[in-house]
Amino acid sequence: MNETQIYDKNFAPLPIADLLDGKHHFVIPSFQRGYRWEEKQVTDLLEDIKQFANDDNVKSDSYFLQPVVVKACKYNGMEAYEVLDGQQRLTTMLLLLKRLMKRLGEDEREMYQDSLYDIVYTNRPQLDFDNPQAAENIDSYYLSEAKMIIDDWFKEQTKNKQNLNNFTGALLYDQKRQVKIIWYAIEEDSEDLVSINIFNRLNKGKISLTSSELIKALFIMDYDLRANEDKLPAEQLSMEWNEMERKFQDDNFWYFISDDNRGTQTRIDVLFDFVTCRDEEKDTDYSYREFQKLYDFCRDQERNNTNEQFVSDWSDDIKNMQDAWKQVRKTFDRLVAWYEDNLYYHYVGYLVAIGFTPLQIYNHLETEKRNRKLTEPEYEWTVEDTMLSLRKKMMDRFKQDNRYIKKDTIDEFEYKSEYVPRVLLLFNVECCRRGQNVRFAFDKYKKENWDVEHVDSQNDATLQEYDDRMRWMKNVKFILNMEHTDRAKELANECQNLIDEFTERSKVNVDRYRAFYQTINKFYSAESGENDSEVDLTTKKKDYLSNLTLLDSATNREYKDAPFAYKRYCIVKNDRLGDRFIPLCTRNLFLKYYTDSNNESSYLDTMRWNSSDREGYMNAMHEAVDPIFDSVIVEEKEVQS
Repeated sequence: MNETQIYDKNFAPLPIADLLDGKHHFVIPSFQRGYRWEEKQVTDLLEDIKQFANDDNVKSDSYFLQPVVVKACKYNGMEAYEVLDGQQRLTTMLLLLKRLMKRLGEDEREMYQDSLYDIVYTNRPQLDFDNPQAAENIDSYYLSEAKMIIDDWFKEQTKNKQNLNNFTGALLYDQKRQVKIIWYAIEEDSEDLVSINIFNRLNKGKISLTSSELIKALFIMDYDLRANEDKLPAEQLSMEWNEMERKFQDDNFWYFISDDNRGTQTRIDVLFDFVTCRDEEKDTDYSYREFQKLYDFCRDQERNNTNEQFVSDWSDDIKNMQDAWKQVRKTFDRLVAWYEDNLYYHYVGYLVAIGFTPLQIYNHLETEKRNRKLTEPEYEWTVEDTMLSLRKKMMDRFKQDNRYIKKDTIDEFEYKSEYVPRVLLLFNVECCRRGQNVRFAFDKYKKENWDVEHVDSQNDATLQEYDDRMRWMKNVKFILNMEHTDRAKELANECQNLIDEFTERSKVNVDRYRAFYQTINKFYSAESGENDSEVDLTTKKKDYLSNLTLLDSATNREYKDAPFAYKRYCIVKNDRLGDRFIPLCTRNLFLKYYTDSNNESSYLDTMRWNSSDREGYMNAMHEAVDPIFDSVIVEEKEVQS
């Protein structure tokens, strides 16, 4: 039976108004995805109906929504329709109709009060169409967003009441111009009453369904159709699925386990990629095809009553869909256990951030354990072994010409080196891990676009625009006014005079600006003495690691190429107010926690980044990362022995 044969009967264009009889109840089966329409789809629907209702050039008297495919069913003892296709349209239309009801007069609202159709869900939380709460779950989030889009759209339409009246009429009662849906009802005597089969054919090739959503459909229908008495109830499976999906919506968990900032509805796909051992070489539909093969195998096995084994590249132990679900749960539980453990959280999170997948990390650990067992059958794997193994995996990103980089060379890493962001991130992660009281914020690291920045200003090459240069001068004046030295006051006055001059002319005198820039750079770069103007700025090695740190893009924009003194002021202010997250080691750097506290220092010393600061910074970095670099030395010794 082909797809078109399904629709030969019970086809009808159905006015939306005909659904407002209080007798239409729609049931969304468990194998379907939740509501996922976004702004474009909602707005396009509203604008299309508006144009149809108000454009005199429109020749047709009907506006047709895309098809809704249903099958008659019983739900809680009442006659209902199981929705096989069209959930998104029905849901959006219900939101829209509820909004329209608010525009009606009191008598009309009373008439329609109990006439709207309703939508219920099997094995998933029911949605509040009147007041959806975005934080409840992913479905409610999208529903809440759609409601706000509709509300905002209606506010804009109040400028033309006639257009809005025509819009309302086309939906509710206008007999001349009506909004209709294409209604397909699957007859009870259809040759194929299995909803999942129809559902899969309808959605074959559509981009609206992700691999994980199709995988869920396979699991639900398998558990519904199999006659095995000890099968997991579909209701329980749906509850477990929702539990896992909620976990993946938690940004803290998601950005720990993934380096991919994908849409919220696709995050759980990473779990099935892990289970099916999908690597980067395989296409995005690989996992779904593997589960589809298993599902088809199980159905064929039941029909033919054979004892054949399921063969795949990802597991030798899975014989049926129930085994596969157990594997999914086991994998999910493993990821959660990693997330909750301090060592795994920081080291796995770091490895993911530098380009490894959870599967690659897991395979590495299992290989290490297996190799250890081969050499020492009675050996019990320890936490220390796990730590050493993960450290060795980290070092795979610190190789040059297939040889490990030595720890003594990190001091010479320069700004544009690929190793700089890796070692700075490692420094932050390791300090958080050892501290025990704070977890590294992988979510903020990835969402806020942290990058490598100079601690002490490099040069004025990046400040070419008038606004940038004026902002720099105002920042400099601000920090000079905070100091209480004659030289600082003198420089602040000079700065203000230049600001006034450039403001009056709406143009910067480049030569005077650059001369003042050098003066300020020397003033705040002096190693000793507030009037040291002979500092050789070319010897400062400002591109070396000792002058580099991690900063989020917003903070960097705030003080773009300002002197260290102003950068420090911004960091301290943001940290004190708590309105922006500052990377741990960046915070410690600007607060000079790495500088030898035994040295006597003046206020001006705290506003400079000098050689002792750089030395203390690098010593702290070596203390944190050297044991990780030493892990490959341990490995080399093990190989030699």
